This record gives sequence, structure tokens and C-alpha cells, in this order.
Amino acid sequence: MPFNRGTFNFNSIKMSSKMSLHIMFAPRMMKYILFILPLLGFSVFGQNPNALPKDYFDSPVDIPIYLAGNFGEIRGNHFHAGIDIKTNQVEGLPVYAAAEGFVSRIKIGVFGYGKAVYVEHPNGFTTCYAHLLHLNDELETYIREQQYKMKSYEVDVYPKPGALPVKRGEEIAKSGNTGGSGGPHIHFEIRKTDGQVPINPLLFNFDIKDDIKPIIKTISVYPLNDTSLVNGKHEPLHTTVRGGNGSYHLPGPLKLTARGVIGLGIETIDKANGSYNRLGAYRVSLIVDTDTLHRHQMFEIPFALTRYINTHIDYKETKKRRRRVQKCFIEPNNKLNIYQSSPARGKLFFSEFGHRISFEVKDAYGNTSLINFEIDVDKQTPGGKKLPPENSTRFSYKTENVFEDNGIRVRFPAYSLYNDLDFVHKKEFPLRRSFSAVHHIGDVYTPLHKYIDVTLRLHDVPPHLRGKLYAVSLNEKMRVISPEGGSISPSRNDFTFKTRSLGPYTVYADTNAPTIQKMFAAAVPALTKKDQLIFKIRDTESGIKKYEGFVNGNWVLMEYDYKTAEFVFTPDDTRLSPGVHTLKVYITDAVGNTAVEETSFRFSY
Repeated sequence: MPFNRGTFNFNSIKMSSKMSLHIMFAPRMMKYILFILPLLGFSVFGQNPNALPKDYFDSPVDIPIYLAGNFGEIRGNHFHAGIDIKTNQVEGLPVYAAAEGFVSRIKIGVFGYGKAVYVEHPNGFTTCYAHLLHLNDELETYIREQQYKMKSYEVDVYPKPGALPVKRGEEIAKSGNTGGSGGPHIHFEIRKTDGQVPINPLLFNFDIKDDIKPIIKTISVYPLNDTSLVNGKHEPLHTTVRGGNGSYHLPGPLKLTARGVIGLGIETIDKANGSYNRLGAYRVSLIVDTDTLHRHQMFEIPFALTRYINTHIDYKETKKRRRRVQKCFIEPNNKLNIYQSSPARGKLFFSEFGHRISFEVKDAYGNTSLINFEIDVDKQTPGGKKLPPENSTRFSYKTENVFEDNGIRVRFPAYSLYNDLDFVHKKEFPLRRSFSAVHHIGDVYTPLHKYIDVTLRLHDVPPHLRGKLYAVSLNEKMRVISPEGGSISPSRNDFTFKTRSLGPYTVYADTNAPTIQKMFAAAVPALTKKDQLIFKIRDTESGIKKYEGFVNGNWVLMEYDYKTAEFVFTPDDTRLSPGVHTLKVYITDAVGNTAVEETSFRFSY
């Protein structure tokens, strides 16, 4: 079949006679017309890398920067908002302010960034330093006062502007592994102060070596409506590609055909010198014949938009096969600001001509990889529609959708879905220890943007267990993935909870208190300010909700690390006098079961 080589002039709105790539402007049109939009620079959206200050920020470390993660890298439910700097697999390295400014925020948390410091700079940017071991003496004293004031280890405070000034190159903390960190490193961000929008730090001219070209792993082709075909089928096609060192191709015998509305996707990773980690590509461009049809670029990603990653990627492939395929077409409910695309939102229409397809993948340092291939038009496969699943209900992503059946009610708020959905519910008998039927709410391969409300009918709950119920999400083998909380209704017949994941759910009861294990042998340990008492705390059912320590009846600061399950008391507070003291540790789970452990210790300076 011939391949189209037409061009489109956006200014004159004229198209060559051979153009056969189409866009649907209205569903009632008998024929569709596609404009391939010549892409302008990203500066039209205010995303101009050349406008960023290139030599304003120093490195936050005094060792060479090797990357464990980069900006825009695909993570669970979000894009990575900074760079992860390796710290030689150790904690306690100095972390320096990248420029002059003042501490505008300190956040201490069990999850996420762990211990984090934010510095606001006079040039309109804010830097963030996260997963810290501890802060410098001035900041540690300040935040400890706030923790005692709030009687909480987890705090999020905003000091008065200028109250905690820092100089360029001043040590503000030590590197660590706190929060959701998977190992010792420094998470470093640069944000626009106005709106706290993260900007790609690799565009600020840090001394990072990278001469490695991105790796292209998979090409995907998607039929996007019920009459579209890819290689004669209504299902997506994913193929592992061949090649390396910037030049890739499809497997030799594979021929691609398509008919109807089609989307393309690519799985690609990047590497950097001195790092084995899988990084994210900076820019991916989809070129059809000679025109760029679609592009996404990791310049900035507001936190308010980052969950749209679940429609940017092929969510099913990620969940099922761990392939992180990035779609190069834009789903209806996708509001990410990383795209430049044709009016067709990157979608193609094959009816008469085939096309030459190219993907160009670049990293932030200009290293480039390419793959070229052809897709012919399928004129051989008989026509026909893909039928919706049996007993399904069509949900529009634009509107609220409510599903009610025997024993269940589910409410989807408007725009909780990324696209229209053929919703399927299936009910199974309760599991051995559950107090409701098992309800399959859609399937685990459909992502949600907003929380949905779920109400399940309860069965035979003894009165003493009514306050101990919690919902659980299950995998396809009926094993618990995570507790989801929830509450029993006033009628005592229903249980309601919120979730942002589809799949199987049921209701369990938790009557077991968390466990507390002393990690020391002495009956009355002798402690100085540098010593610690460590407790292992765990809950295998509804989950730990509250953790507290009291010395002689007074609240005392203790640190909790969920990764190690350690709850740690350090008697470095000047409120303690020399002598014997009593420490009580209280751990409470999500349904109110509480464990208490008491120990005495002898303190001396």
C-alpha cells in the first residue's frame, strides 16, 4: 500500500490532496479530516528551558551527583517530582542549601518525603531536600518545639518568612532514608515558589554526566473504538523491539496493520553515567510521515495534576506485566500539562493509506534514540464491532454514575474515570472470615482519579464485632492487598468506605491489638542522651493508626519508621532529670484496638 507523505500548513489551513490521516471533529461526520499540527516550541506554554537560571543553584551535596531517580520518572500514582541523588548507600552525609534564602517549610512525616526542609530563594524558586536523617541544630531545635507543642511526631509547619535564614552552601541537614525512601539518598526538588510547581532540576545546569542514549523497549498499538482493528483484532498489540545505542526497529517478521481510530504508545527508559537505575525520558515525540503529531516533555508537573499519570500510562500493562507504556494519545479525562498534540489528541484514523511512524526519545542532555516502522491499512479483515462485556453498564466519565444491586451500592463522582467505562459487577460468596459477600467492583486494571463511595450489605455480624469492622481490597487470588477502613451505618446493616482502586472487596473484623516488642534485654536500661530504646510495632490487619509515648505520664517525642517497624525513644530532651523514669508506649489500630508496653529506665547526662 502507498504511504502518505502529505503536509499541513497550520497558518493557511490547507492540506495536500493525499492526506489520509484523520481527526474526528464531530461524531456525526461521515468522513473525518485530520490536521497534523506542526509543533511550536514549548515556550508557548511558558515551558522554556532556556529561560531558567543555569548557574544560580549549587549542588546540595559535596560529592559527585549520580542519579537514583530523575524528574518525570513514572512512579506509583505520580510522576517523580525531583531527582534522587545517591549517597554511596550510607546516611549522614552533609546536605547544603543550594542558594541563599530562608526556610519556608519543614515537614516531618512517616510516609512520603519523611523529614523534609524547604528553602525559599529570592529568585522566585524554592528548593526541597527530603528523606533526611536529621536537621541542623537550629532547625532541629525549632521543629522539636513544634512537635512538643502539637504532641505529634508528624508535623507540617511554615516558619515566618525570614525567621530561619540560610546562606548559600550552609549545611542544613544530614542525608537519610526517612519516609517512603527505598534506600539512603537525597530527594532534591526545584519548584516555582508561586504555586509550588516542580520544575525539572536537570535543566538548571548541575554537573551531572550523561552520554547514554535512552532505551526503547516496547511499541504498542491500540484500537480506540469498537470497530477499530490492530493486526485484525480489537485488542492492543504490544511488541518488544530490537536494537540499541540509539537505533531501534521492530522484530524482523512483524508486520503491522490497522483500521479505524488508532493510538500508539512506547515503553522507554533512560540511563545516566554511574547509575544502574531505570530513569525516565525527558521528551518523547511521535512523528507520522514527516510531521510531529504528538509530544510530551517533562519540564514541569503540578502536584494537582500528577495523578493523571494513571491515564498517561497503559495502566493495565503496568499492573499486569510491569510494562510502563506511555500513551502518545490523550484520553478524554487527562488534564496533564506535558503535551503538545494535534487537535486529534494524538489519535490516528486509518482508512485508505498506511503511514510511516517514528518515535524520537530524548533525555535532558540531548542524547537521542529513534525507532521507525510502518503501519499498513487493513483492508482484508471482515468488519464487525467489539461487543461490550456481558451484563455491563455504560458509565460516562463526565457524569456521576451510581450502581446498585443486591448487597452493594457504588457511586462514581463525575470525572473519577479517565474514559467511558463498561462497568461490570460480580458477587461471590463470603470468604471464611468476612462479613459481606465478595464484590468485584469493575476490575483491578481500570484506574480511578477520584475516590468512589462503596456501601456493602453486612451478614450476621455479632454485636461485639460491629465496632471492629473494616473493608479490605483483595487481589485476584482473594488475598488481602490493603485495609481500606470505613464505618458501619446507623442501621447496622451496611458498611461504607471510600477507595481509589477497583477490584474485589469484602468486610473483615479486627479484634487483635497491635504487637509491641522490646528490642532491649535489660529490665531497667541505663540511658544517656545518646542512647535509645527501640520497640518493634506491628499490626497485620486494619493497620496502625496512632502511636504515642509517655514518660512519667507526659507526652514524649518518639520516632516511627514504618519500613523497619521501629518506634524509637531517645532521652535527649532537657525536660528529663537524672533518675529512674517510666516509659509507656501506646499503639492503636484503625478500629480502636490498643496495645500498651511499659518499661522503666535510668537516665543520666
